Amino acid sequence: MTTASFDPLRPEGPARQMRGWSRASRARVPAASPAPASALDGLAQGLRGLMAARGRDLGFLFQPIVDVEHGRILGYEALTRGPADSPLHSPLVLFEVAARCGQLVEFERIVVHAIALRFRELGLPGRLFINLSPDSVVAARGRTQAILDDIATLGLRASDIVIEVTETRPALAPESLRCAADALRQVGFAIALDDLGEGFSSLRRWVDMRPDYVKVDRHFVDGIAAEPLKQQFVRSILEMASTSGSTVIAEGVELEEDLRLLRRIGVVACQGYLLARPSASPRASLSMDVDAMLRAAVPLGESTDPACHALERTAGWFARPGLTVAQHETCAHAIDLFRSNPRVVAIPVLDAQQRPVGVLRSMQVLKRATHRYFVELCGASACTELMDTSPLVFDSSASLRTMSQAVASVDDEVLGDGYIVTTGGRFAGVGRMTDLLKAVADLEISSARHANPLTALPGNVPIDQHLESMLRQQVPFTAAYWDISNFKACNDVYGYQCGDDVIRLAARLLQQHMDPQLDFIGHIGGDDFVAVLTSPHWEQRITAVCRDFDTQLRALLRPEHIAAGGYVTKTRQGEPMFHALPTFCAGVLRVPPGRFPSARALAAAMVEPKQQAKRIQARSGYFIDRRGFGASAPHSADRTPD
Repeated sequence: MTTASFDPLRPEGPARQMRGWSRASRARVPAASPAPASALDGLAQGLRGLMAARGRDLGFLFQPIVDVEHGRILGYEALTRGPADSPLHSPLVLFEVAARCGQLVEFERIVVHAIALRFRELGLPGRLFINLSPDSVVAARGRTQAILDDIATLGLRASDIVIEVTETRPALAPESLRCAADALRQVGFAIALDDLGEGFSSLRRWVDMRPDYVKVDRHFVDGIAAEPLKQQFVRSILEMASTSGSTVIAEGVELEEDLRLLRRIGVVACQGYLLARPSASPRASLSMDVDAMLRAAVPLGESTDPACHALERTAGWFARPGLTVAQHETCAHAIDLFRSNPRVVAIPVLDAQQRPVGVLRSMQVLKRATHRYFVELCGASACTELMDTSPLVFDSSASLRTMSQAVASVDDEVLGDGYIVTTGGRFAGVGRMTDLLKAVADLEISSARHANPLTALPGNVPIDQHLESMLRQQVPFTAAYWDISNFKACNDVYGYQCGDDVIRLAARLLQQHMDPQLDFIGHIGGDDFVAVLTSPHWEQRITAVCRDFDTQLRALLRPEHIAAGGYVTKTRQGEPMFHALPTFCAGVLRVPPGRFPSARALAAAMVEPKQQAKRIQARSGYFIDRRGFGASAPHSADRTPD
C-alpha cells in the first residue's frame, strides 16, 4: 500500500484522498500531519464513543489465506470497519484519528479483543491474522500474560493467532520492537511482517524480527506473470525466506496466470480476490470453483510417482460399502446371503451399536450348510455360531504402514477375506486385500528406489513425502535434523571405510531408539539424517542417541585420539590443525498443526536449529527450537531431559 500523505481532516474529506489507495480495506495508520483542532474534536468524540462501546459498533471482515499447494485454508486476515453511517467508517480515518488522539494502542487492544470474539463465534478454521501497529506490539511486551488470559476467555490459544506488524508507521525503536516480537513468540504467538517491499524498513525488520510469515505487497504480485522483474523480486524473497525459515504469503492475487506463476516459483500461500473476497461471514472451506482451479493448476515438476501419496492413505481411504449381518440374524439367513451373492467371500457381523463382533466366511458357512440336518437343527440359531470372533479390523485412521505390518502376521488362509474398517468403533466399510497389497507394493518399490545405498534408510523423496503427509494430517510432531560434526576430518584420518562405519553407527542408533511404529527415520545423504517423531518421550530418545553415539564411537577410534579428544592434520599450507572427535548433533523443531504450509518451508526452518546444535562442543547434543511451545535451549548428551 502506498504511504502517500493522508489527512482525514482536509476539507475535501477522506473519500477523494483514498482514490489512489489500492488497499483501502486494511486498517492502516499513515504518518500524521497537522489538522484543525475543531475538525479533530468531532472525530475524536466519535472515537471515544466507539471505545466506550468496546468495539460493539465496529464491523469486521475476514479474508481467507490459502495454502494453494494443498488446497486448504491456512487462516483468515481480519479487516476492521467503523460504523457505516459515520465519517470513521474508513479504517484509514479510524486508526489515524486514534493515533492523533494518542489512543492508538488502547484502541487496538479493544479491536483485537472484538476481532478474536467474532472469529470464535464464526468457528472458522486455521489461524487468525490480526494487524497491529509497531506501537501496540511494543506495548504488548509487558502484558503477555494478560493477553493470554484475555484470549483464553474466548476459547483461543496463542498458537491460533498471527500478529501482522504493519509497515505504515516507522518504528522509532527497532530493538524494542524486536524484543517485543520475541516475547510474544515465546508464549506461542506467530509473527508476520506485512506488505514486504512497501514500508519504511521492510528488509531490516525481517532480519531483526525473523518473522514466521512474510507477506509480499500486492504491487509485486499483481501482473507478475508478465513482468520478469517482479518474478525475480519474489524469487529473491523466497530464497531469503528459505534461509530464515519464514513462510511467504503473496497478497493481492487476482489473476489465474499470476497464481500459476507464483505456484511454479515456489509460493505456497496466497491471498486475494481470485481465491476469496473479504466477508463478514466467510466460508469455512474453499468454494468448488476455487478448489477445481487449484487442482487444475498443478505446478510444473510435480511428482507423478504412484507412491507419492501412499503414506497419506489410511484405512478409511480403502473402505467401501459391503454386506453386513446383524448378530441376531439366523444361520439360515447367513447361508441364503452367501448363496445369493456367490462372489462375496466374507460378511462382517455387527452388534446393535453397529460394532463388528466377528466375520462369516463363505467357505465355512456353506460347508456347514452341506452337513446333514444342519439347516433343520441349527438354521434358527444365531449366526454368531458360525462366525470367526477375531476378524481383521482397522480404525479408519490406521496408516498404510500399520496395516501392512498387521497383514504380514495374518494367516494366508484368511487373506482373501479382506478386512473391516471402523470409525469410532462402528462399522465404516470393508477393504479388499488386493487394494492394500498394491498400495504397499507401490510404497515398497518407491522406498527401494529412493533408499540410501549405505544405510538402506529412506532418502530425500520419501522424506519429503512423509513430511508432506504429516503436515496434511494437521497433527503435532517433532522433527530432528541430525548431522555428524567433524566428520570430514575423521574420514580423512581413518579412511572412507571407517567413515562409512560412523554413518552406519548413527543410522543404527536412530533405528534402535526411535519407535518403528510411530517414528520415521530418513537419510538425506552424507552424514545428514532426519527423524520425525510422534512417539512419547521423544526428548529421552534423542538424548539416548547422543549418549550412545559418544560411547560406541570409541570402538572405531584409536586410544591416543580418544585420550586427546581429537587428532592433528595438516592444512594445504602444511600447518598443523587440531580436529575434535566426531559428534552427533540434532536441531530439533516442535511442529504444531498449521505452522508450516509445506515440507519445503519446514526443511528451511530446520536449518537454524541444526546450526545451533553444531555449536555444542566436546560431546553430542541437540538444540530445541520451541517456538510455539516454550523457550529454546541447547542440550548435551550428558544432560538428562526434564
